[in-house]
Amino acid sequence: MRFAPLALSLVLALAACGPTYEVRQPAPTSQTPIAAGPVAARGAATVTADFRAAAPRIEQTAEAMCRETHPYAPSQSCNFVLRLVDDPRIGPNAFQTLGEDGRPQVVMTLQLAMLSQNIDEIAFVLGHETGHHIADHIAKGQSQAMTGALVLGTLATLGNASEQTVSDMMRIGASLGGRAYSQSYELEADTLGAYIAARAGFDPERGSRIFTRPALASEGGLLSTHPASAQRQATVAATNAEIRRQQAAGLRPTPGQAESRLPF
Repeated sequence: MRFAPLALSLVLALAACGPTYEVRQPAPTSQTPIAAGPVAARGAATVTADFRAAAPRIEQTAEAMCRETHPYAPSQSCNFVLRLVDDPRIGPNAFQTLGEDGRPQVVMTLQLAMLSQNIDEIAFVLGHETGHHIADHIAKGQSQAMTGALVLGTLATLGNASEQTVSDMMRIGASLGGRAYSQSYELEADTLGAYIAARAGFDPERGSRIFTRPALASEGGLLSTHPASAQRQATVAATNAEIRRQQAAGLRPTPGQAESRLPF
């Protein structure tokens, strides 16, 4: 079997699983994203205080936006839990998951918080992770992985491949499926995170400078799950320009939807 036709089939099969919210493209004349500069060390007590100040505002704002976009979802689906944990095994990281009670949980490690330079950066990270939930990225990723496994597994079966080959192709398909829109989803979460941070009274552009930290820097690339850090900063800057335009028009900043969506 040739890989290219299989990959094409996989992409076509996943075409309906892309981003839901409009991700604004930076204009050609957009200002160059701010490069990494000197980083002042911040202690655990300082960043913990910033987290405790930012988290309630981001939580309240994210819950409101979640209910706006998912009016028929169960109440627990938009009832966020935001936590700061000290876990050197995880390192500088933040992620979104679902608790056993169905409530979305956002976890930020103290190790990541200590890379921040201000409260805006902590608020933006929290907004980004709540954005993942609002855009339903966990369910979409699982669906894409399953579709990828089925597509490549079925094609391998039709090609009279061995049982082991079919199993291997299903694993490859699941991996490709899970990665199919990963970079797009990160930009979508950045977009929603910018709106959430701005509504909560934070500066999303200032917050996106956390991407300049070497530990978080990404060059993007075909196999990377994250887009280039410079692209992410530029996307947030373009989104913030739209937020300011809406605010100047007396509107509450609201992200545009790229396609129709169903509730959770």
